Amino acid sequence: MQQEITIQVLVDAFNIGRHQIDAWISRGYLTPQNECERGKARIFTMRDAIALGAIVDFNRLGFEPARVAPHINNLHGVADGDALLVIYEGPIRMSSREDAAFMDSNIPAPMSTIMGPQRLPNLVSDPEVRSFAVVNLSDIERRVLNTLKSD
Repeated sequence: MQQEITIQVLVDAFNIGRHQIDAWISRGYLTPQNECERGKARIFTMRDAIALGAIVDFNRLGFEPARVAPHINNLHGVADGDALLVIYEGPIRMSSREDAAFMDSNIPAPMSTIMGPQRLPNLVSDPEVRSFAVVNLSDIERRVLNTLKSD
């Protein structure tokens, strides 16, 4: 049976205060999948834990949680190997084709993608990508699992 992921597990895994987690939930930056029943401790899913870990890691890089939150709503993993969440700025392509036209604006909207590390050099060498930040989702999951094992 898998251990329950409690707020204390998240506190220990990410070295963050429980009040900060509660504040980010109340502000809507993180929407846990399980409802919180009055008088009972909330139980988090692994998806919740990974999403919180991404917010924490990007926040430590200087990103405001409100700017990260839209990029964690549909987290999903990569089948094999590590999964990286990349938030980047660049022109908006009109379709997914490489030769597609794009709209370039003075203030591009940040976009995000989940990719394996082997695809990161493609992003780095793309002349249309202006800036990016990366968080390793698989490492976040490992931290949670290690915390669960030590409990």
